[in-house]
Amino acid sequence: TVRRKKSISIEEKIDIISAVESGKKKADIAAKYGIKKNSLSSIMKNKEKVLEAFETLRFDPKRKRLRTAFYADLEEALMKWYRIAQCLKVPVNGPMLRLKANDFAQKLGHSDFKCSNGWLDRFKSRYGLVFRAQPVEAAATTTVDAPTLWYQNVLPYYLNDYQPKNVFHIQETGLLYQMLPHNTFAFKGETCSVGKLSKERITVVVGTNMDGSEKLPLLVIGKNRSPRSFKDVKSLPVDYEANDRAWMTPEVFEQWMHKLDVRFQAQQRQVVILVDPLAAHTEVKNLKSIKLVFFPPDSSSCIAMKQGVIRSLKVKYRHCLIKRFVDCVEGNKEFTLTLLDAIEMLNLCWREVTPQTIVKSYNGAGFKLETETNGNDKEVESALDLIAHAQAAGVEFPEGLSLEEYAALDDDLVTDEVPTNNGMMCAKESVSDKAGTFFGDEDEDEDENEGDQFQGAEQALPSKNEALSALDTLRKFLRSQDTDDCLYDSLDDLENFI
Repeated sequence: TVRRKKSISIEEKIDIISAVESGKKKADIAAKYGIKKNSLSSIMKNKEKVLEAFETLRFDPKRKRLRTAFYADLEEALMKWYRIAQCLKVPVNGPMLRLKANDFAQKLGHSDFKCSNGWLDRFKSRYGLVFRAQPVEAAATTTVDAPTLWYQNVLPYYLNDYQPKNVFHIQETGLLYQMLPHNTFAFKGETCSVGKLSKERITVVVGTNMDGSEKLPLLVIGKNRSPRSFKDVKSLPVDYEANDRAWMTPEVFEQWMHKLDVRFQAQQRQVVILVDPLAAHTEVKNLKSIKLVFFPPDSSSCIAMKQGVIRSLKVKYRHCLIKRFVDCVEGNKEFTLTLLDAIEMLNLCWREVTPQTIVKSYNGAGFKLETETNGNDKEVESALDLIAHAQAAGVEFPEGLSLEEYAALDDDLVTDEVPTNNGMMCAKESVSDKAGTFFGDEDEDEDENEGDQFQGAEQALPSKNEALSALDTLRKFLRSQDTDDCLYDSLDDLENFI
């Protein structure tokens, strides 16, 4: 009799790969799962495909074969829609899937496709989808343990195959860049996507590597592609994009990924970039140096990173904003803050976020990087000293509001778009949406350039002679200080550039 070849599920293959990676003997592993050594070798040879299938939840973990469907693009679109519905806790059933499948087929140009009962059954079997007539909270799904399995099996694979300096994580946050302490009562809990407040909001995207040795240039998304403060500006210290809502969109995300890919190609590096599972974060094709990996839905790592790197950046930014305002008050000058000013302040604060803060964020997110870090992440002034100084200068700082709480007031701002059931894009609602309580929409049609209150009068560009004179002033100041020689080198570089 011919011995029948044993079939191994994807979930079991993941366990086998993990066992081999951990250094266990292949003979013992093969014996445990009842397979031959050449079968184990085949699994290891195809580990990229197995891990990718499990990582993207393209297949049921209990499934034994990785055969793909004829309408692969349709199935990919349908599964993305299904995962978004899961994230939004929207109940999905067979008739809804059939309707969306036919809709996607029409949009993708598959005129010969019709979602029959047989095709739908095979699709549900391929992806392990089970629908039962019971409350949504109790509905059975085969991917309940998927996030846990992802952290146990998929993430370690990337951490083993990539050095910490080549493992990156990116996240976005909303920022009300002109928000002073005495304005905070009107901002807390706002979604801020329409009305007066939305004119001074931006989305900031941050990216760091795992060992804290590299910070990606900030990506700032505003509402106006050519704000008045950008006049005659030919370069910025950050990447800048714009759309009507100042949100991350699939188009902006794809364009930024390709720009980063060119950067890493020039450095001859292969990196992995971990991103949150948001609708705006889509698969990006033709990346040569970047492996894009998505966290599972409701990932605790995303929260831990926001409470680390992003919080540090925001605290430093608010610190600079208050100091700038206090300096104007004490100097009897009008306070002005343009979008360009905010971008330059953000870039300065981003440079001050320390490797220690970054490594701590990754460790808090469960990466457990074994790296010794020296020094402390210190502010120029303590938060209490700054608040006391601001209050002494007449800044209305709400009683009991700490600098960290002040920095976190805009954490719930909308930063990306989410598809609704009718295919349109809308904002994610925050817990409390009170925009209409404080502000109306009577100024909705006014020019975007007027949205920057505190804009100030336009200033003429300095001439070369004025720039050189300013450098001389800086040199005189440095001579009076106990400072590093590298600052003089920087001034020399500036003079050569001018």
